[in-house]
Amino acid sequence: MKTIRKLGDVLRCFTAEEPEHSVTALSRLTQNSVSGTHDLVDGMAAIGLLHKIQRGRYRLGPLVATLYHTLEDSSVLLGAARPVMARLLADHGETLHLTMHDHGRLLLVEAMDGSRPLNVSPTVIGPHLMLHEAPPGRLHLASFSPARLQAWLDQHSRPGGAVISRERLVADLQRIARDGFDSGPVGEDADLMCLAARVLDHAGRAVAVLSMTVPEGRHARQPRAFRSVTIEAAQQISVRLGYRAAL
Repeated sequence: MKTIRKLGDVLRCFTAEEPEHSVTALSRLTQNSVSGTHDLVDGMAAIGLLHKIQRGRYRLGPLVATLYHTLEDSSVLLGAARPVMARLLADHGETLHLTMHDHGRLLLVEAMDGSRPLNVSPTVIGPHLMLHEAPPGRLHLASFSPARLQAWLDQHSRPGGAVISRERLVADLQRIARDGFDSGPVGEDADLMCLAARVLDHAGRAVAVLSMTVPEGRHARQPRAFRSVTIEAAQQISVRLGYRAAL
């Protein structure tokens, strides 16, 4: 089990921003010994999870791509979300994202580039953001169990940490959990407004977040309309996943 956890820790080190790592860097990031990390990544390369590009340096291997395409083709969530997102894009032309979370990181599942003349880049939402820095991440935080949220807050609200006011964030998350919706800037970019709504599965569990990101000037003209269409689209995806609201 420990080896499996270490394998996961290594895989999570590879991102779009840092697609290549040395054994020494992986050892530092995973807090494992250099010799142990070398043995682990050597074994991962042997089965295709990693690809050795030069002495001591690795990228994700072909098995990861194969598994991703299998997941993409068979994912119930994507199958439910893509038609709804396509209609939303056709009707409103705004940039859309579908996210999940993984070990405290924002995981981008799907992005659709907007078609409006003044448009938001689809790269604005992604794992480069901390969960509390944008509405999709805060919705994910709001779905954490009390113990998991406590652990996340302990890590990020310590002196000098990313969360300035723990009490304010907790109060915001309680409201967000109640509403199943959040809106606000992306990071510190006040020129963007992101509207995010919770997606539920057949058992009523929060499994994803649908978000629409628009220029603030466009949002300011119709804030209620943008809120309504985002919530409605998330509800449509939830229904396609088998969710039925209690009467």
